[in-house]
Amino acid sequence: MQKVLFIGACLLFCTLLNAQSLRAYERAGDEAFRNKNYSAAIQFYGDLLKRHESDFSLRWKYAESARMNQSYTEAERAYQMIVAQSIQTEKYPLIYYRMAQVKKSQGDYDEAIDFYDQFLAQKPKKADTDFLQKSQEEIKFCREAKVIAASPTGVEIKHLGKEVNSPWNEFAPTVAGDTLFYTSNRFDKKSDKGKQKTKLHKVMLASKTGRGREPGRGFPSPDTAHVAHTAFSPDGHYVFFTLCKDLNANEKRCELWLTVIDRRNRWLPPTLLPSPINLPGYTTTQPSIGFDKDLQSPILWFASDRPGGKGKLDLWRLPLDTNFFCACNLPLPGKKFTYLPDFQQPENIESLNTPENDGTPFFFAPTQKLYFSSDGLTGLGGYDIYSSEKIDGNFAAPINAGPGINTCFNDFYFFLKTDGQNGYLSSNRPGSFYLDEKSKSACNDLYSFKLPDKKKPVPPPIDTLTSQVEKKPDIPVENPETHPLERPKLADFNGMPLYFDNDEPDKRTRRTTTKKTYDETALTYLNRQSEYRELFTANLDETKIETAEQLIDGFFEAEIRRGYEQLGLLSHLLLEHLKENETLEVFIKGYTSPRAESDYNIDLGKRRISSVRNHFEAWSDGALQPFLRSGKLKITETSFGETTARANVSDKITDERNSIYNPDAARERRVEIVEVRVQK
Repeated sequence: MQKVLFIGACLLFCTLLNAQSLRAYERAGDEAFRNKNYSAAIQFYGDLLKRHESDFSLRWKYAESARMNQSYTEAERAYQMIVAQSIQTEKYPLIYYRMAQVKKSQGDYDEAIDFYDQFLAQKPKKADTDFLQKSQEEIKFCREAKVIAASPTGVEIKHLGKEVNSPWNEFAPTVAGDTLFYTSNRFDKKSDKGKQKTKLHKVMLASKTGRGREPGRGFPSPDTAHVAHTAFSPDGHYVFFTLCKDLNANEKRCELWLTVIDRRNRWLPPTLLPSPINLPGYTTTQPSIGFDKDLQSPILWFASDRPGGKGKLDLWRLPLDTNFFCACNLPLPGKKFTYLPDFQQPENIESLNTPENDGTPFFFAPTQKLYFSSDGLTGLGGYDIYSSEKIDGNFAAPINAGPGINTCFNDFYFFLKTDGQNGYLSSNRPGSFYLDEKSKSACNDLYSFKLPDKKKPVPPPIDTLTSQVEKKPDIPVENPETHPLERPKLADFNGMPLYFDNDEPDKRTRRTTTKKTYDETALTYLNRQSEYRELFTANLDETKIETAEQLIDGFFEAEIRRGYEQLGLLSHLLLEHLKENETLEVFIKGYTSPRAESDYNIDLGKRRISSVRNHFEAWSDGALQPFLRSGKLKITETSFGETTARANVSDKITDERNSIYNPDAARERRVEIVEVRVQK
């Protein structure tokens, strides 16, 4: 009896301990959300949902975190699971409003309008009237966005690739001579103990389309603050930049600083710009300089949330003259001016600013046109880029730059070269590198663009009035010279490799199965690309670093990512064949690198095969499960451990660079789709 009581007490204690642990996880997620660390909140809530899938309170928190993290695909999936349970929609009166938001953020304007209509029709009692009014405004916004999206611009856009971009944020492009300056937050901020904590923003440069690098010795680059947004004076001697400090995980407070390049091309010690440019307790950021013909002076443009604006970030300007530089008490190259400490007051551009965020100004002197970004004007969604021409001293109504330059995602930091046709912008549009593959959370990357030649006619815009009222069905036209794309063949996937991180899935275990799917392991693996690059290039000569980085980037993009994407394509193809009543058998083999003992590697190879089988079980909400159960789809497994590993692959535990991070060793950690066979 005592033994039974003891066991019962232990079970009760474990249950209470587990419940306390779960509550602690949820509290940690709540705390991360309050601190606007939405990526951390996603992680905490997501881990809990793996064990409590039916907890809709957690799912709502997860969806809200994903939306705020701009992981719109993941947010939509989570919201949709709540919508599917009609009883839950009553508990979350904003569910249709949130669904409309994420649909709009992905450019699906028609579905967004439908969800806004559902929200308005529901008339939830708990909803604030502001949401009802906002829904009506958003419906109008979506209809106008459809009109903008249907008007072609002929602009050419190109992603700048890995030479400049990273999975982190790249933004604020500007050109000095033939050098591209920009900002990246790929850098690790270290504590006093040398431990990596958060990311730092630093200024980088790329010469003649080369690889991005830091400006070098002398340029301001503190280890405790963010440096961003370079703006050069017309003579190239003076460089404005921002220095920012973290308020929380998502917000910063910035100040404008100024440095000088002397005649020997040395960076002189910078100085903080005084009031009224910087105001204590407010942000002053995103500097840009352009020559104003009316004022016959270079103008310092910037964004600020200071008093006197319309709300949030506003556009401001201040004329620059010799008195300005003297007042900053900086040495002037080759010139002397009388010290006059009085500044003009910065001017708020009331005709262009909105109650929302307006920023990233760029004044193009040849046309006297101001380009800026805003999330408070009609556009395609997120931040859009606009232009306003300066006529008789006043700025005309802003014009949306149109599709190509703008998307339904965030588009800003427009910079136009002196030729008036080529330039750069920053965006997190599709094609940008993912920081988190699972949540499809993309940071901002740099893109080059080429505006259409004005001499060449742009195709006329679609009759947007007609397209909104009546959408005519497409009429197929037969053309003997064109053919539909052929469906890929099953044989195309024979020999396809799927790669794994070291000792994954499930480190340090003798189990031969896993609960993880290949998708989970692959996405986690892909997120380690920058870490692999750093560890593989550690202690190498500078002459060898670039080649080593290219080897890592090539392996991750051309092999790991391609295999992950091809597995999804194969799954679609299998389903198509199975629906045609065919019986299929997939033969797969597991491989490992030779770091561990053979018997351990045999088990590891089986776990890897297990994760691929789990992929087929879970893919597309279990679409292949009926065929697996009926035997119409068979998975035949064989594990070969490391017996076929190449002889040149290191097996030394102490040599992690070559036995883990070297692409040759990484290629041994795989499962191969040996053959997909149709059974007769």
